[in-house]
Amino acid sequence: MRLARKLILATLAGMALVLAANGYFRMAREMELFERDMIQDHAVLGRTLADAMALVWETKGRDEAIGLLGNVSTPDGRFAVRWVEGEPPASPPLTRERHYTEVPIYVRGKAMGFVELSESRAYERAYIRDTLVRTAWATLAAVILAALLAAGLGVYMVGRPLGKLAEKARRIGAGDLSGALDLRQRDEIGELAGEIDAMCVSLAQARSSLAGETEARLRAIEQLRHADRLATVGKLASGIAHELGTPLGVALVRANMIAAGRISGEEARVGARIIGEQVERITQIVRQLLDFARGRTLRPPGEGGRREPVDVAGLVEKTLSLVKPLADKRQLTLDLHAAAGLPKPSIDEGQIQQVLLNLLVNSIHAGDHPGQVMVDVSVANTTAPADLGGGKGEYLCLSVADQGAGIPAEILPRIFEPFFSTKGVGEGTGLGLSVAYGIVREHGGWIDVQSAPRQGSRFSIYLPLPKAA
Repeated sequence: MRLARKLILATLAGMALVLAANGYFRMAREMELFERDMIQDHAVLGRTLADAMALVWETKGRDEAIGLLGNVSTPDGRFAVRWVEGEPPASPPLTRERHYTEVPIYVRGKAMGFVELSESRAYERAYIRDTLVRTAWATLAAVILAALLAAGLGVYMVGRPLGKLAEKARRIGAGDLSGALDLRQRDEIGELAGEIDAMCVSLAQARSSLAGETEARLRAIEQLRHADRLATVGKLASGIAHELGTPLGVALVRANMIAAGRISGEEARVGARIIGEQVERITQIVRQLLDFARGRTLRPPGEGGRREPVDVAGLVEKTLSLVKPLADKRQLTLDLHAAAGLPKPSIDEGQIQQVLLNLLVNSIHAGDHPGQVMVDVSVANTTAPADLGGGKGEYLCLSVADQGAGIPAEILPRIFEPFFSTKGVGEGTGLGLSVAYGIVREHGGWIDVQSAPRQGSRFSIYLPLPKAA
């Protein structure tokens, strides 16, 4: 309504100025006409009196001629006529109280004197005052009428529609795209309302389409990560099969001995306990593998996501137990160095374990045999990449290093590309590092790679820490 008030006030101010200017010029014109009529009347009356006096002067004498002026003046003195001997002045007297006109009298070509006509200006001032009052009242009435009309039209045609537009804009800003603007005006405001309604329809369609695309993208990402988990499980299978062989053999021997009756009593109970321990060991290994292989539903990061403080050192130990059979098979030792009192970043434990497994399996495949794979967990004070803000802060650094052949410099920039792999057909999917890169980025961190030919590779994961840490 503020715009409507401004328009109404501007309209009234403009109208008041126009009416005031009109009244001023009208008064000036009235005064000019009144003055002109007075001069003209004096001239006509004076000429008539001069001709009459000249005629009477010639026929009846001076006194009779002057006597003609006795009945011309009004009793109230508003209009007066008098005879003056001598030459008339060059110009009539200037006064605000009366208007003067001098008419000379000629008898037989000789000037005998002049008739002075004077009229009070009080009537003129009263006339002007009355005209001014009438003009002022007429102007005031016109302004009041225009104010009422402008207020009604301004509120109806400008204030109310703009109020609806502002309310609609606030609802759009809050995310509410429902409810069409019912403005039937066929003007620019009506066109704007129609365009806003059309925009809301387009935004609602785009929102629905974006929600569907986001859901499809999340499903595709989860499918890729699940495929990568299954590929990692396949790589671990041979080592875990060997790991399961020992407890299965022990349990089988003990079970056959008990079944054949070769042991009994206390020895049979010991054998049953050993069988139970081996089965429990097998169950634990299989459960770890299945938990990793199944995965969980992917959720967007942030509020509502599955993030909680996690002991990363403990997560690394649990993950190393999964890849240990594969490392033993390739004659590699796993060496863990974790600083004491490490802070706990808020992460998705399953996703970070998947990243760590990818890096460990790659290092085991790339390492020299025999050799060593080193895992370090520490706190690093470093600067984030430019696309993550470039700010300096504390990050939890989890690095995996091997002693293999390293990564050639020409392919190092491409190692995080989806489906890029230097392995033969059937040996790798090309998804592992790409999936790992995406997971770490979703956590607000990044992966740094240091590698040189014949000097091994080091992959460092940087995860942001809470500011309180």
